[in-house]
Amino acid sequence: MWKVAAGVLVGVVLLATGANAQFTFTRQEVLSFESAMMPIGDFLAGKKGSPVTLAGYLRLPKSDGKSPVVVLFHGVGGLGGEGGPVNAWSHVLNEAGIGTFAVDSFSGRGVATIAEGAQVSPVSRVVDAYRALELLSKHPLVDANKIAVMGFSHGGGPGLYSSLMRFQKLHGKPDVQFAAYISVYGGCGTTFREDEVLAQRPVLLLHGTADDWVAVGPCREYAARLKKAGMNVRLIEYPDASHVFDGPALREAVKLPQALTGRNCRFAEIEAGSIVNAATKQPFSLSDPCFEKGVTIQYNETAAKKAHEDVKLFLKDTFAQK
Repeated sequence: MWKVAAGVLVGVVLLATGANAQFTFTRQEVLSFESAMMPIGDFLAGKKGSPVTLAGYLRLPKSDGKSPVVVLFHGVGGLGGEGGPVNAWSHVLNEAGIGTFAVDSFSGRGVATIAEGAQVSPVSRVVDAYRALELLSKHPLVDANKIAVMGFSHGGGPGLYSSLMRFQKLHGKPDVQFAAYISVYGGCGTTFREDEVLAQRPVLLLHGTADDWVAVGPCREYAARLKKAGMNVRLIEYPDASHVFDGPALREAVKLPQALTGRNCRFAEIEAGSIVNAATKQPFSLSDPCFEKGVTIQYNETAAKKAHEDVKLFLKDTFAQK
């Protein structure tokens, strides 16, 4: 029995000319599912956390059969509006014949502001990814073998780290697995135990070289480690692209002088549930001197269009093998 957030089924939206021409999907549903709230230490220790109900927006393209779907995870600012990355990618993927499920990880947790969002661990949201996968794998209009996950910035946690076999064993289900994993300007600055052992599915990292909020350097290092370990991973860099280079609402550069960035931080898990500064060995804290303030976000049309094509080709190749 399908759970529908707040008892609302948005239902069927038919593509048409005129007023409805902006829609790139033929069906939308608002679905709720159960996940869990927990600090990162509890997540890494395999604890179950406190139950929480989250919701997501499922958009399906016109199809004669079951559709492939990409689960989308927003950044620290939440789902955003029409000009945000999540909505922009929903349109791009729907036009390519791929459904999307945009998960709202914050509202069900009572998070309303960017500052509050920063208190939620990106890695803990991996549980949201696994629960969304379980939900979609049972949906009658979704191809359970063709479900990928994609996260942006803060959402890069579930987009990338749901691929770790250790995390899948702790919090996932052995009989369901994502077909592919995509992180868009997500962080790679923490080294986790067993983080070079991934599911045997492709991983794609997208990052701008001018990103001063989440620097590309740590992802270069992690991608190199993964390749050395024989993992199927690819990092694509976009020259001169800043953070949120795929957000069309940000045509002009936006300076955020008070935004906190860990671009120069490196952290490591020293034992289950314990994260420390890799250099000083001090416990993780947002007051760590390695954190700085002041970032820039801006749309880059060239990078965004290239990223759209890169992801569509990546998914086309991945789904063709299923």
